[in-house]
Formats: sequence, structure tokens, C-alpha cells
Amino acid sequence: EAARQCDLFLSIGTSALVYPAAELPLRASRAGATVVQVNPQATPLDAHADFNLRGAAAQVLPRLLAAAGF
Repeated sequence: EAARQCDLFLSIGTSALVYPAAELPLRASRAGATVVQVNPQATPLDAHADFNLRGAAAQVLPRLLAAAGF
């Protein structure tokens, strides 16, 4: 339910292959949320994510938060 009600969904460090968890970003996307994937490699979620940020979460997330003013 939270995935269907969010405005922003962050998918971090997952292969996006293991269900039912892999369905969550897709549900968020279908409900109109912006989906951001953080992963070093391409995943099946690439085609559905609004933004695909390549790199390790430990490197990407601090930069993402700084850019957002946190």
C-alpha cells in the first residue's frame, strides 16, 4: 500500500529480480510515483525507473542527498 501512495520510490542496491519485493517499484510507478534506482549494474527495473543512478549506494546516496539539500 505504501508503494501505491508514495511520491518518490527509491530502489537501492537490488537486482530487482526477487518477488514479491521486485513488484514494489512497479506498483509505485503505475501509481504515478517517481522511481529512482541506485545500482552499479543494469536491472530489469531500468526500463521502468525515471532515473537510473549507476554506482555503489555508499557513493551515490551521499551525493544524491547533498544535491537535494540534505
